[in-house]
Amino acid sequence: MSDWYCEELLSGRTEVERIFEDESVIAYWHTRPHYAHHAVVTTKVHADSLLSVDAGTLASVFEVVRAVAALFVAEYGGAHVVTNLGAYQEESHFHVHVGAE
Repeated sequence: MSDWYCEELLSGRTEVERIFEDESVIAYWHTRPHYAHHAVVTTKVHADSLLSVDAGTLASVFEVVRAVAALFVAEYGGAHVVTNLGAYQEESHFHVHVGAE
């Protein structure tokens, strides 16, 4: 399993359109969207998944997820909020998808 987030996004090798960024979290428009409107929120420090991320980082990520989801609800009428684990996780870096049709 690769870590696109550390290798591409956080290294600056792949440019993304940012929605939000601070010292520990970045939210951006997905580069290969599954939904018509698809954002990703992730940590700037490595954590394999929801199961291994520390509580403080988890709180920081979900504060941003909540803000992005609220934006989606206001703009698009609703939102999906998803994180994948195990066999469903393509990248070994904790991240949360926020999507809307």
